[in-house]
Amino acid sequence: MMSKNSFLANVKENNKRRLWVWAVSILAFVLIFPVYVALCIEKVYNSVEWIAKNYGIELANQVLYNSLIGEMQNALGFSWVIMLMTAGIALFSAIQGFSYLYSRKKIDFYMGMPVKRKKRFLIIWFNGILLYILPYLAGLCISILIAAGNGAVNGAVIRSAFIAFGVHLLFYLGVYHMVLLAVMLTGNIVITGCGVLVFSLYEIVVRLVLQDYKETFFRYYSYYGDEVTPVLSPFSMYAYLVDGLNRGDAGAFKYFIGLLIFGTSLLVLSYLCYLKRPAEAAGRAMAFRFTEPVIKVLFVVPVALLAGSLIGDTVNFEPQSSMDGIGYVIFTILLVLVIGCAIMQVIFEFDLKGCLHKKSHIIVSGIIAALFFMVFRYDFTGYDAYVPNPEKVESVAFIPEGSYLTKYSTYFSDNGTYLSGQEYAERYMNLNNVEEVCELADWSMKNYNEVCNLYDRYEDEDAHWSYATVIYRLKNGRKVTRQLWVNVNEERTVQLLDTIMGSKEFKEGYLPGVSQNLERMLSDEGSKRKVLITYGNTVYREQMNQSDAVSFLECYRRDMEEVTFSQVKESLPVSVLQINIEETIEPRRTRTWYEEISIYPFCRESIAWLKEHGYYKEFQLNAEDVERIQVSNYNYEICERLTERQSTVVGAAELVNVGIVGIPEATDEYYETQTREIYGEFEIDTRVYKSYSNPDDIARIADVVYPQEMIMDSYRWDGGILQDGNYLVTVYFKADSEMNRAYGVSASYCFVKDQVPDFVVADTAYRE
Repeated sequence: MMSKNSFLANVKENNKRRLWVWAVSILAFVLIFPVYVALCIEKVYNSVEWIAKNYGIELANQVLYNSLIGEMQNALGFSWVIMLMTAGIALFSAIQGFSYLYSRKKIDFYMGMPVKRKKRFLIIWFNGILLYILPYLAGLCISILIAAGNGAVNGAVIRSAFIAFGVHLLFYLGVYHMVLLAVMLTGNIVITGCGVLVFSLYEIVVRLVLQDYKETFFRYYSYYGDEVTPVLSPFSMYAYLVDGLNRGDAGAFKYFIGLLIFGTSLLVLSYLCYLKRPAEAAGRAMAFRFTEPVIKVLFVVPVALLAGSLIGDTVNFEPQSSMDGIGYVIFTILLVLVIGCAIMQVIFEFDLKGCLHKKSHIIVSGIIAALFFMVFRYDFTGYDAYVPNPEKVESVAFIPEGSYLTKYSTYFSDNGTYLSGQEYAERYMNLNNVEEVCELADWSMKNYNEVCNLYDRYEDEDAHWSYATVIYRLKNGRKVTRQLWVNVNEERTVQLLDTIMGSKEFKEGYLPGVSQNLERMLSDEGSKRKVLITYGNTVYREQMNQSDAVSFLECYRRDMEEVTFSQVKESLPVSVLQINIEETIEPRRTRTWYEEISIYPFCRESIAWLKEHGYYKEFQLNAEDVERIQVSNYNYEICERLTERQSTVVGAAELVNVGIVGIPEATDEYYETQTREIYGEFEIDTRVYKSYSNPDDIARIADVVYPQEMIMDSYRWDGGILQDGNYLVTVYFKADSEMNRAYGVSASYCFVKDQVPDFVVADTAYRE
């Protein structure tokens, strides 16, 4: 027979007072959860029905099972529905279980019962866990039965479901204990809610402040190197854990441990606060008076600093070049500190007169905010000057942020998972020439600092500053990331880049075409993956099969082994290999990879292979195939000057038609320029068109034009050869020409910068 004062009897008795929370939990997991699973199954059947109608029953049957399994792994696993229900039940359970702490009468009643404080805490806490676990398991079993009835269950689904249950239980405990701590620290349910919100968002706000101030004050700050393991929010840790598990990342286990430590620590703190909580705390804002100044400072300082940062963005405060606007930033920080402390004190005292109290808290908050501001303003940590000792560095990664050797790249791991350029380099680039990278960093930072310090008076027209990310892997296990601005036209820099970017390790970690991952993707000719490979230039395209592509890439890798930065900088590609890979993940959902590999004149073995296998075609335009050439000159510099001039004289309601400019010498060509200004955007059209049909003119133009798709028009990381962005060249082929039969009526070409024929420059010049 069960004693009336036994633990289980008290658990049972406490549950009677929590029936509505049980009802909410049962509604969520025993009703909504199975219904959600059923709807997911229905969605799959609808998708398969669509496939059957459009592609046939056979294909529909092929994808049905895999689609159902995949959908059930998501629905029974880490779905957003379960996550939201878990967080909601944790919130309700913690607040309802200890709601008596908000009432002095209820506290007196509970204190009069023959149950010790320790035991009462454990009873309520234990019930809060039971009312989550039991409904969840019941709903999970029902959902699995529904899935099994539709043939959507296998070992992988069961495994995913129970792994998710374990992770969600850990997440529940994290949220549950966080809310418990908020309850123990407050004496009013509204303040408890505010406390839960602060606990949930505090880490995010602090990170925003740190990130914003690093970005504002540090010239070489890198977002990529600012990744920090979350430690103050169960929501952040849960998100990182789930993401890692979904990607198969073994490093995700640290977030599991983090959640466990977080939940356990908050449980201990909640228990200690419960034991020490005074009965008279009921109804007060804060249960413990000594916590008020601490909480006030911890809350007000980050908010004030964030407000200052937002104002700084509004007034374009850029301390790296000028201190204009710093007054607005400092004034905002001080204003928010004063107002924030006043509001917090009103909340603590539930009295408007309280805003005038505790002025010392404002002073302390101001001192802390000032110290924080000065740390970043004067870089007391040495962040912007940091270049590690090469002897302390294990390896490095150097990642150019822009187009180098190719226009387009899709980065992916060996199993096809998408990666950013930084992630790819971090995983696959291990440079051994550490001394050269450190020297480059030190040299570039000194030069760039000089340029920035003399910004208003100094500008080197010969300089070309390109952005790069450097990852230092230190021997002590730390990773330090910095951004660099590199003058790729400076002699010593070019020498260092020849060594760094000419290495095999760099190419394997930066160029997907050199790595083995692309070859694996092409070699896998599974049914789920479609591959389209084309080779050519602007006016020539030919499909290439996968086996030929794999063979070609072997030659390409050998060519790349000896290529230096200087060679790339001084070259233009002669042709391009485009690879498009599409993989079906589920019905009506695919993922694609697109890779463009540029072939340069120095790729001798690759070009020899292309010629041997009949793919190679010269890109040089044959004048005999051309009927006429139309050149469009946008005259951008003149357009900018006219726009600036006109913007100062045009009235608010005016629409000015500047006129039509023609070329008197022309007779049968389309040559007119429509020049107009539209108030609002001050958009002036300064284009001049000239059509050439004379064979001599065609021959002179055909000798210097370049396929537009194969050359960049605005930016190359290496500062190399570009097209002249002012000109667009449209070539019209003769009806009986090989080019017309192979490509079509016309094709787009361009002029290389500084190589536009003089007569074209004269013919297409804008005449004011």
